[in-house]
Amino acid sequence: MADPKDHPELHPESAWQVQTQVLRAEPGLGQHTGGSDCLVVIYTREGRGPLGKRIQLDGPAQELTIGRDVSNSLVLEFEGVSRKHAKLVKRDGVWWVHDNNSTNGTYVNDVLTRETPLRNGDRVKVGDVILKYLSAGDLESEFIETISQMMVTDGLTQAANKRHLTEKITDELNRSLRHGRPLSLVMFDVDHFKKVNDTYGHVAGDVVLKEIASLVRSRVRRNEVFGRYGGEEFALLLPETTLQGAVTLAQELCVLVASQPFLFDRIRIPVTISLGVAQWNPAIRTTDDFIRAADAKLFQAKRGGRNRVCA
Repeated sequence: MADPKDHPELHPESAWQVQTQVLRAEPGLGQHTGGSDCLVVIYTREGRGPLGKRIQLDGPAQELTIGRDVSNSLVLEFEGVSRKHAKLVKRDGVWWVHDNNSTNGTYVNDVLTRETPLRNGDRVKVGDVILKYLSAGDLESEFIETISQMMVTDGLTQAANKRHLTEKITDELNRSLRHGRPLSLVMFDVDHFKKVNDTYGHVAGDVVLKEIASLVRSRVRRNEVFGRYGGEEFALLLPETTLQGAVTLAQELCVLVASQPFLFDRIRIPVTISLGVAQWNPAIRTTDDFIRAADAKLFQAKRGGRNRVCA
């Protein structure tokens, strides 16, 4: 199970302390009009470094290089980033991303790419960093919306982050305390996730987490909340759901993940999850009580052999 301590990558309050870096090149090239395109750093592992930074693609610059080496236009000293990882090149008013034969590859919207044009809202993953591309136009409102989403969403999986998740649990718990309505919580994590990272690498581990999140979101209803609690641990808050209903959904998710072909570099990675389910009762008075109840059942599922549901 995930460490219950706070996970900085899931609480990007620092994103509000936004810094702006303007990248300029030699004079003499055409000036971009009508505002400038930009990149926003929306995810870094453990939330460190320039989370929330806006990199303006401003002035006459026609090329932006990205990598660990200090000679790059955008220096990213993070795990998985090559010295000369990738570059952005502007052609006929369109920015293209080009991978420089990096070790871990460059991804656009989770698709490994050698070269592709960027469209407004595209997400570019370089090692342990995700950048969001915003094209010129109503840039300030888009930038504010992006930062607002960062405050409630985990940048890697697009699930609710821990802060938003716990706020929702508190809200629904208070509603159940007032009205006695059924409320269930499912906590689950990825079995032997450290082995996945050690065997296939952190990039593969990220792919696994994103695919699991996508599978779960496909089963979530509008009034339910799916969030990343920390590391490889997730939670599913189920208002108006009894224990039996929650167990049925948890069992479906367990089977769904175990049967999913998780592929990385054409290699199939065996993945299973263990799930713990708890239903609210009057003895549960706080958010922490509720999470502990579901987490205890998750621990029981782990002890019982993993790839199973306990309630």
